[in-house]
Amino acid sequence: MRLIINNAFKFNEEALEGDIDRFIEVPENHDELVRKSELYRNVNYPVVVASLPDGGWLAEHPDLPGCKIHGKTPEEAKARLEEVKLTWIYAALADGRQIPKPQPDVPLAKTN
Repeated sequence: MRLIINNAFKFNEEALEGDIDRFIEVPENHDELVRKSELYRNVNYPVVVASLPDGGWLAEHPDLPGCKIHGKTPEEAKARLEEVKLTWIYAALADGRQIPKPQPDVPLAKTN
């Protein structure tokens, strides 16, 4: 058993990993979903980047509702958005939803 000790508390890492598995439902076709979502890695969806009141930045793909993430800089937010895009697509495929195509004639990056 491996204990992780933090200044505030300690916990059994092995027990925690087992508990996390109860809350994560991995589809039976997980490998297929990963493969299919990876096919979208090079699909360029328009990106909107906006400054946040706290000084951070929010990047999102308007074509993929709810696909957004923040970063300390516009560049960091856009870089992190790529992995969020693949996660969004994975979840949509797992739910049986259609993946929207990027809007034509829309600039690929816009900063507000």
